[in-house]
Amino acid sequence: MVYDDKTKRFYHTGQCYTKLTQEREATRKENEEWDALYQYLIKLHDLVVLPTANIVRFQDLRAGYTYKNGEKERQWKTGPNFALMLEAYKLAEESIKWCIANKLNGGNDIRSIYYCMAIMVNHLNEANEQRKNDRKQKQAQLRVEAQESQKDQSHNKSKYNKNKNDEMDISRFL
Repeated sequence: MVYDDKTKRFYHTGQCYTKLTQEREATRKENEEWDALYQYLIKLHDLVVLPTANIVRFQDLRAGYTYKNGEKERQWKTGPNFALMLEAYKLAEESIKWCIANKLNGGNDIRSIYYCMAIMVNHLNEANEQRKNDRKQKQAQLRVEAQESQKDQSHNKSKYNKNKNDEMDISRFL
């Protein structure tokens, strides 16, 4: 049994406690992503505080609400994460700034933020594809580096073996 100071409870040493620590880590990471998105939105729309209605809309998008038989059903965090939303905002930044200046006349009310959010949603697929491509490039780069290191190691071994054979050669003594 492990005692946790934060929850003031005892947990089983194995699965229960590891599950708790994993959930805490996931929550911490998601809170950091939300904070980064929030700060970006504050700067983009020149706000002091983001309206509550907009915060609820972002959290609904993250939760992945679906509509079945005309009723709203919550899925457990099946929507895009906050980091992906931030990437989509950065991809659409030019068009959002243009819309704020020209269509919305510099407005920063709830409706104008919804409008900009709709532009961001249209760029989510593009941001997701870019994220996948970046992952593939990193994996390919790691594979190439691993192959190069294997070649270097085999090259060093072959030099070592040749030198060892030369030292053990009896014809040198004769």
